[in-house]
Amino acid sequence: MMKTSLKSLYATIYALVLWFALILQFYISTRLYLDKDRTFAGAVLQIISYFTIETNLLIAIAITTILLKPGSSWGKFFAKSTTQTAIAVYILIVGLIYVVLLKGLWQLDGLFKLTDFLLHTFSPIAYLLYWIFFVSKETIAWKNLLSWAVFPLLYLFYSLIRGAISGYYPYPFVNAAKFGYLQVMLNSLGILLVFIIFSAALIVTARLLKK
Repeated sequence: MMKTSLKSLYATIYALVLWFALILQFYISTRLYLDKDRTFAGAVLQIISYFTIETNLLIAIAITTILLKPGSSWGKFFAKSTTQTAIAVYILIVGLIYVVLLKGLWQLDGLFKLTDFLLHTFSPIAYLLYWIFFVSKETIAWKNLLSWAVFPLLYLFYSLIRGAISGYYPYPFVNAAKFGYLQVMLNSLGILLVFIIFSAALIVTARLLKK
């Protein structure tokens, strides 16, 4: 009972912080894009084209649904240990890519610096702790690994297609216009390898924690 209450408290605080960070990010980024004569729809599309935003938004929706509508079909889906483990892999990749490839590329200050910290550093750590202490490990198995890769692969295809049409790429390592598709594919294979390593590490960790 105490663990359930602690889980709800932790999840509530995490969700509130995450919604705050996302709303703040949308607010300040939309204003910036509108000042550059972008349309509102175009600004929103550009913001949600970042894997960081998509993953953190997924977490915020998942945790909120589990808290408010646990008996709904979506609540049951997000409450699955396999779903929550997949999300853990995604947000850990967000944190790793940021630290290794992206940190320092842009000079941030003020509210941008705050949202940058909350979405790239706070969220990966907070979700990893949530997964370790509050997510059941019973149904996590090696067969889940390939299905977890669907979301990142769909994101890659979306980024390349949108980039080919608009000339805009959300991250430097998928910029096919600058580096060519061969280099982008090599970069993507490297990230896929990291994804597999992270997925395998969580599966092994889950099995150890089950024991």
